[in-house]
Amino acid sequence: MIYGHGDDIYRYGDKVKINFSSNVYSQADYTELKEHLMQHFDVVAHYPEPDAHTLEHMIAEKLGVKENTVMVTSGANEAVYLIAQLYRGWASIIPHPTFSEYEDACRMFNHIISYDVKDEMDVLPKDRIYWICNPNNPTGNVLVKGMLNHIVRKHPRYLYVIDQSYADYTLANTLDPKEMTDVFNLMLIHSLSKKYCIPGLRLGYIVASPIIIGRLKQIRQPWAINALAIEAGKYLIQHDTNMIPDLKGYLREAARLHQNLEALDDLKVMKSDTNFMLVSIARGTAQELKRWLLDNHGILIRDASNIRGLDDSYFRVTAQTPEENDLLVEAITAYLDHLTEVSD
Repeated sequence: MIYGHGDDIYRYGDKVKINFSSNVYSQADYTELKEHLMQHFDVVAHYPEPDAHTLEHMIAEKLGVKENTVMVTSGANEAVYLIAQLYRGWASIIPHPTFSEYEDACRMFNHIISYDVKDEMDVLPKDRIYWICNPNNPTGNVLVKGMLNHIVRKHPRYLYVIDQSYADYTLANTLDPKEMTDVFNLMLIHSLSKKYCIPGLRLGYIVASPIIIGRLKQIRQPWAINALAIEAGKYLIQHDTNMIPDLKGYLREAARLHQNLEALDDLKVMKSDTNFMLVSIARGTAQELKRWLLDNHGILIRDASNIRGLDDSYFRVTAQTPEENDLLVEAITAYLDHLTEVSD
C-alpha cells in the first residue's frame, strides 16, 4: 500500500492548511535540532556507519539493555519488512484492523496469512508469528501490558512482533525492553521518527534476542541509515529531547476532540488511548468527506477505507491544536448539512 497511507500531503501541494491525517505530533519545536544539524551538515560528505553502530550503542544504554539486542532501522517500517524477510514462508497471524504494512511485508515474503487469532491452533503450521500493533493503528487502543507479557511467555514456541511505535503517544503502560530481556520469542519495534516527530528522517529500532538481531543484520543492506538521520538520532537521544512537552494536556485535547466528534449524529468514534482516533460516518463515504474537506476547508484527513476490516465509511484523524480541532468539527458539520441540502 505504498500510496495508501495517511500524511499524503505531498499529493496536494499548498492546498492543505491543516493536516489531521498524520499521527505524528505537529507542534514540535525543531529549533535546536536544526541548529545542530546545520553545524554538523558536513556528515553528508562521507559515508555513514554501515550499521548505525554508535546510535545502537546509545539506544541500548538508554534502554538499559545489551548492545547486541538493538538494531537501528530506517523507520519502523524497515523493521517490519526485515522481520518478514527473515521468516520467509512462515505463518503470520495479523488481527485486523491494523497497520497494513504487516500484511504487505508478509505477502512479499510468501507468508501464510491469517486474520483471526481464535481458530489457528490446529490449522496453521507451528512456525508462526503474531503481529501486534500496540498502541494499535488505526484504532488507537492499547492492550494491557500484563496480558501481553503473559501471552508471550506462555507460548515460547511462537514468535511475537509487538510494534510499539506509538508508545510515546499514550499514558498507558507498554512493554519495557529491559523487563523482557529473558524472553527470546519477542521482537519489539520502536519508532524514533514518531517519538521525536521526525518522520521524514526515518529512524526506528528493533529490540530482540542477540540471535535474532544477528540474523536480521545479516540480511539487511549496508548504509541503510543515512548520515543526517544518524546525527539527528544521536543528538536527540543524548539530549533526551522531549518533542511533546505536555503529553497529558495533548491527550486531554484529543479526548475533547473525540467528544465533540461523537456528539455529531452521523459519526461514530472508536475508543482511543492515543492522540488519534478512528471514525465512521453514516452518510456519504470517507473518500467523499476527505475530498470535500480538502476542497472547501484545506483540511486533510486519513481515508481508512483501504485498511482490511474497514469499509468505505471509516476515516482517521489526529488531534491538533484546540482551534484547529474546532475547525474540523465545524467543517464536518458543514459537510453533513451539505448532504442534507443535497438530499432534500
